[in-house]
Amino acid sequence: MNQDLQVKNLGNYLEGKKVALCVTGGIAAIETPKIARHLRRYGAKVTAYVTSSALKFIGETALEWATGKPVVKELSGLAEHICSEDIVLVAPATLNTINKIYSGIADDPVTTLIASALGTNKIYSNQVNPDFSGTEKLKPAILAPTMHESLYENPFLQKNLSNELNSDYGIHIIEPRLEEHKAKIPKIEDIVAETCNILNKKPSKILVTGGATPVKIDDVRIITNKFKGALAVEIAKEAYHRGHDVTLLLGKTGLKAPSYLKTIYHEDYDEYRDNVFKELSNTSYNAAIFSAAVADYTPVQKFDGKIPSLGELEIKFKQTKKIINEVRELNPDLFMVTFKLMAKISQEDLLSVARERAKHYQIVVANRNEDMKDAHTAYIVKSESMGGEIIEAHDKNDIAEKLIKEIEGQMKNKNRHSQKFI
Repeated sequence: MNQDLQVKNLGNYLEGKKVALCVTGGIAAIETPKIARHLRRYGAKVTAYVTSSALKFIGETALEWATGKPVVKELSGLAEHICSEDIVLVAPATLNTINKIYSGIADDPVTTLIASALGTNKIYSNQVNPDFSGTEKLKPAILAPTMHESLYENPFLQKNLSNELNSDYGIHIIEPRLEEHKAKIPKIEDIVAETCNILNKKPSKILVTGGATPVKIDDVRIITNKFKGALAVEIAKEAYHRGHDVTLLLGKTGLKAPSYLKTIYHEDYDEYRDNVFKELSNTSYNAAIFSAAVADYTPVQKFDGKIPSLGELEIKFKQTKKIINEVRELNPDLFMVTFKLMAKISQEDLLSVARERAKHYQIVVANRNEDMKDAHTAYIVKSESMGGEIIEAHDKNDIAEKLIKEIEGQMKNKNRHSQKFI
């Protein structure tokens, strides 16, 4: 391929996948070359399909450059409308195009392609496998509604977007950003993340915790640590892109997670603890990754109001409850990943501590504080039941990728042997 058309590889989530990027008539169409390029950075082969009105907002040449392929702007004897792609992404999706899709109208390359995709889903669900109950063979269609707020609130459009049969049809709706009285196209990273998740969909739920869990001294002051949850966000993103259903419990004083991740924020240790047990009691998780920097100590007494800032102050502390121990006691079969950070200790001693902890948890991620200054070297220590292997990782992305792959490997073993996931 011409060097100018190539993109930097960021991952293989969409390796070997074909994406039909459908562009309809709206000013947000100017974003579609960026979407195409970002999809390709994860390995996708992208073909652009356009309506005639779309070409009033974005040039054919720009789309051809972004995808590296000819743009389908009209149907011919080559039957371009018979969907051979793995997924159809309509971004932006106008009111006109969305309502035509739900009315079964196929009068341009975009609506005809989707009609073919939905028809393929019907064939798979009713003929190839009469007992079909999942989406493993569907050709999903993602719609990203983008228009003026008054159009977005149109009752006919809203009825279609909330159609309870959408999942049966293989239709997924990405919520727009509601700003300035407009339903704006979602962020590019959100669109690409949803595409990755849907194409890689797995029947698994993963809980990830991250960030600090401050303890209160009074109504104004807290004691916390330096960790913001960056690693937890990377782990959650990796799991989501690989198709898992992810819930992230994140400290409110840290980073803001991407909007495509289901995130529950906590303000302090008590709220974090409540959120952990609420999630584990209400949802059946296949794995839980506890990377939150949980407070080890809390004041014996929390002062009401604000302590006057006069002179010296002595505060007595007591140890907090070890949440991962409580979780293990209440959930003996849960696959658990815990983290251990130590300072001024040799690598050998760190790994010795990690191996001891791995007697109670499937994986322990061990870190030395001094190894986290320039990079983020970590050791993924597997329990003896998992082979006792130690895997070295060297940055947040590397840790996240290797960790999720280990969890997926155990899920496959569980399915293969039909035994408990422990």
